[in-house]
Amino acid sequence: MSLNSPVSDSKLDQLIDTVGLTPESRAIDFGCGEGDFLVRLNQASGASCLGLDKDESLIAAATAKLSDLSGVKIEYRRSDIAALPLDLGLCDLAVCMGASHAFSEGEPAYRSALESMQKRLKPNGMILIGEGYWKKKADPEYLEFLGDPVGIYNSFEGNISLAAELGLVPLYATQSSLDEWDHFEWNFLLKAEREAISNPQDEAAQKERDRVRKWNAFYRQYGRSTMGYGHYIFMKE
Repeated sequence: MSLNSPVSDSKLDQLIDTVGLTPESRAIDFGCGEGDFLVRLNQASGASCLGLDKDESLIAAATAKLSDLSGVKIEYRRSDIAALPLDLGLCDLAVCMGASHAFSEGEPAYRSALESMQKRLKPNGMILIGEGYWKKKADPEYLEFLGDPVGIYNSFEGNISLAAELGLVPLYATQSSLDEWDHFEWNFLLKAEREAISNPQDEAAQKERDRVRKWNAFYRQYGRSTMGYGHYIFMKE
């Protein structure tokens, strides 16, 4: 699973089961990346799925995966989500897994994502969003390392409360475990290390390895105890 989120396969299955789509449902994934989540969603529910991402290489990779599948109702499109027109039609489920930054930068990102997706929902349609949160006040050294815009400003409950302020009904919420975080961060490091070993003459691969090593060190010292990640399901009345 190539999701840029600290989430296990079993939790993804749980979330898909919770939203309860059918073959008559329509879902849109904003910031779909390589499209793995939509494949999983379609195979479990039969719903028609549209994936959007501004990165052309990710859309190409997602589309290529469809050639190995049969009978799927999935389409991928390259799109600047922040400037997306409201002509896609209304959907039963709007998805954004760790990609609220596609809607805006910094503090407004999460709110902008919720507002934009809400406009594209049918009555009683749902939002499934994965978003970070602070478990406690972050150390200044960690904030300096992350840089601006940090992009994570709410608590776990704050993410839920903001959705309620926008008129959405909270239906379900779950937090990533430390095991899920560790698996995500260490696999991120392993990938960079292996890429550097496989391409010893590639300067970019060596720089990326060094960057990820530093990121992992800050994760161990600060992020593991400071940063959380939640998945939330909200309904439009």
